[in-house]
Amino acid sequence: MTEEIMKAAHMLGDLIKNDPVTKALDAAMEDYERSEELMSLIGEYNAHQELMMTSAEAASQDDEVREKLSARMTELYNNVVEHPVYKAYMDAKDAFDALYGEVMGEVQFGITGERPCAHDCSSCGGCH
Repeated sequence: MTEEIMKAAHMLGDLIKNDPVTKALDAAMEDYERSEELMSLIGEYNAHQELMMTSAEAASQDDEVREKLSARMTELYNNVVEHPVYKAYMDAKDAFDALYGEVMGEVQFGITGERPCAHDCSSCGGCH
């Protein structure tokens, strides 16, 4: 890699790092990691998942116990994905992923002269 390309890559990285979308993701990630309630739900979910895997290996598996574990795991999963901190994190991550995809598409366009296929045929002459 030439020094010129490396400098340009670092400049692009700094622009992305300082974009409001990235700043929002960083803040959402901090909130996610600091949420004791969310971490507790995730920890309990993981413990139940481990218990399900361990009990599934046992020859004398109790169906009632397994059903209760499964129901609790479903409840925990729903509580995690509906938690406002988790939702905010996922929204921020989706926004960052979209920004990153757009940037990489522009880099690809700069190299090849062709835009990547977004599978939205309304904006394209057709790749299919």
